[in-house]
Amino acid sequence: MSSSSYKGKIQIPGAARAGLSLLILGATFVGIGSYTHRGGISLYGLVIAIVGFSLYMASSLIVARRKKRGSTASRNS
Repeated sequence: MSSSSYKGKIQIPGAARAGLSLLILGATFVGIGSYTHRGGISLYGLVIAIVGFSLYMASSLIVARRKKRGSTASRNS
């Protein structure tokens, strides 16, 4: 791998990582519950996926607002 194609690590906040993990875990539970015809597991997985998605989106919005506020503050000074 050449150094020109390497762009560096993507910085993702911990809350966003947790949200993505919950989203994947919830989707897995929904899939397993649907496959085994167990509605309780599917419903539990759906709740986990919704919480994970909400956590990810909230974290992403907060980071975007901080970046926007930081860039306007640096332009004004």
